[in-house]
Amino acid sequence: MLRIKHIAAGVLAAISSIAVAASDVYQFTDADRDFIARFSLSALPELPAAPSNKYADNEEAAELGRMLFFDRSLSGNGQVSCAQCHNPQLYFTDGLPQSQAIGTTRRSAPSIPGAIYGPWQFWDGRTDSLWAQALSPMEDQNEHGLDRTSAAKAMATDYREEYVKLFGDANDLDAVSGLTLPASPKVAGDAEKNWSQLSAAQQEAVNRVFANMGKAIMAYERKLKLPPARFDQFIDLLEKKAGEDKLKTVMSADEIQGMRLFMGKANCASCHNGPLFTNFEFHNIGAPEPDVKQVDLGRFQGVNDLTKNEFTCLSPVSDAELEQCEEMAFLKKQGPELVGAFKTPSLRNVAATAPYMQAGQFATLQDVVQHYNKPKPPYYDREQHPSRPHFDIIPLGLTEEELAQLVAFLGSLTSPLPKDDKWWQDPYLEANGDSSGLASTTK
Repeated sequence: MLRIKHIAAGVLAAISSIAVAASDVYQFTDADRDFIARFSLSALPELPAAPSNKYADNEEAAELGRMLFFDRSLSGNGQVSCAQCHNPQLYFTDGLPQSQAIGTTRRSAPSIPGAIYGPWQFWDGRTDSLWAQALSPMEDQNEHGLDRTSAAKAMATDYREEYVKLFGDANDLDAVSGLTLPASPKVAGDAEKNWSQLSAAQQEAVNRVFANMGKAIMAYERKLKLPPARFDQFIDLLEKKAGEDKLKTVMSADEIQGMRLFMGKANCASCHNGPLFTNFEFHNIGAPEPDVKQVDLGRFQGVNDLTKNEFTCLSPVSDAELEQCEEMAFLKKQGPELVGAFKTPSLRNVAATAPYMQAGQFATLQDVVQHYNKPKPPYYDREQHPSRPHFDIIPLGLTEEELAQLVAFLGSLTSPLPKDDKWWQDPYLEANGDSSGLASTTK
């Protein structure tokens, strides 16, 4: 997995001369250029290895995954696909504080492009791969509302030819096809009871088919690439030592001042660093608690769920050797810094993906920067919290003008929607002759 290193304060000083005169705002030293270049999309390394999914870079798996991602029939009501909450038109988010599918979820839907570079998925990191992440919503009764056996049977019925061609074995599909009752260890009631009555061989067959569904979806998601934003174009001009006239056509003086604040005085880059503007780590930044009667324990609960997850790098359906599962082997399981901590989100396309925080507590970027400027300590309820949450931020003390400049800079991180990239398009629209492509309607 990619490891975005923390940026030391001494390095940040490379562009920390915030109070530059207006006439000097477009002046950068060679050290400035070298430092800023680290944030360019062109600085992204190759996709990280995926030892738990040997189909991760298989083109046919990606094609199958794309079909599954946009398939509404993979839901309890036949109306919900992955694209319901991860809409390409909204950079694979849904614009809601809490996602709505069959029901309403507890948190918002994170964006997908770039997620592959992080070792943990979901806001709380409760899965260690994108293929495992793709499975969880299938059995969540507020999301796809399926049971595990029904999901596997859909693969056996609707995608048999593609499945056999890719995974090479129809025996599991035959075993799954013979099951008549909804069954799942994750769905309370009859489905859970039915699961307990399946033989071990039947459960294993269902799990293999179900896991392969997730592995195909992950292969698709690895194809989702972001086009360069204005910020990336600006970096390219800087590296070519373009003149001020050209630089002004890409980013305004306020945006540049915001960039200098972001990487210097405001210290945003200490967590939001690298080409994806995230360190993929977990922090409690004191965002308001969405429901004080049922506090969200974040990473603390996520670690607990992760250790019980049937679909990890360590599981029987993983393609990895045990020694390849280093993240799980060195998993941090305890500590107050886990309580109420959430994964640092990427800031790519952040201006186009409101609202913000894990449950949409802030409606605008102005609200977000105001919170960082004058933060309140995390909510603490000794009856619900296992320990007092660790608070990870300090007040910035920026002026209103500086806050506005920060927000202006964040707007430069929005990529144009890639309308000619088939991986961002709904295959069912294509099949029906609709060339608009990016809408998230499905079969």
